[in-house]
Amino acid sequence: MNFGPGTKCNRRTQHRSYSRILSRFIKYSQEEAAWAQVNQGGAALREARAELAEARKQWHALQVEIETLHAMEKGLETSLQQTQRLYSSQLQDLSQVISRLEGELEQVRNGLATQRQRHNHLLNTKMRLEREISTYRRLLEREEGRYNCNIQLVKHMFKLRDIDKRLQLMLKLIKNVSCVSLQDRKDRQSDQAVEGSFFRGNPKLRKKSVSLRFDLHMSMADEGCAQTKQDSLPDVEVRLVMKRSRSIASITHTSTTHSAS
Repeated sequence: MNFGPGTKCNRRTQHRSYSRILSRFIKYSQEEAAWAQVNQGGAALREARAELAEARKQWHALQVEIETLHAMEKGLETSLQQTQRLYSSQLQDLSQVISRLEGELEQVRNGLATQRQRHNHLLNTKMRLEREISTYRRLLEREEGRYNCNIQLVKHMFKLRDIDKRLQLMLKLIKNVSCVSLQDRKDRQSDQAVEGSFFRGNPKLRKKSVSLRFDLHMSMADEGCAQTKQDSLPDVEVRLVMKRSRSIASITHTSTTHSAS
């Protein structure tokens, strides 16, 4: 099939129109795509702006929180410094107290050691004194035995002396009684004459006599002796019974006078 020159012109014209339409379509599609991208970019921009505003808000909040944390940090640092100063002073005081207590503990230990030494010394002294006391006690018991023997001898000597004294007193009393008996005989002879003349005129009167009793008691206690009842000698008693008339004065001799003589 043959085409003429008019046909070729029409084809060129159609081709040009097609190319123009195609270029327009491409531009239109490109514009739509660009507008779509612009729209998408605006939405993204809006979202980005919203996110930026939110980020700014968060940033402001974080700034406030950071400032608050900085203030808290400063306050904590200040309180930490104060606490450090306080506890450092307390530690110094406690270290001084500990050093003082350690010194006192050392003194107490030294005192305990000294007291332990003194206690041991006193214990040794006590044991030594107890041994010496037991030794002295045995010696004293021996000396007491000897002393008791000497006391018995002395008591025996005193007894002998007392017997001698009592015998001497007995002899004196016997002499006095003999003298009294002789004097009484003489008085009786003279009284018989007087009584004979007296009762001759008074026959109703009866002769009354009195009994003269001389009790002579001598006792001497042994001084320094515990058993006086067993060791003492019995009392010596001398009795003289005489009959006299009431007209003659009675002769009395007390035991105290004889004991004093």
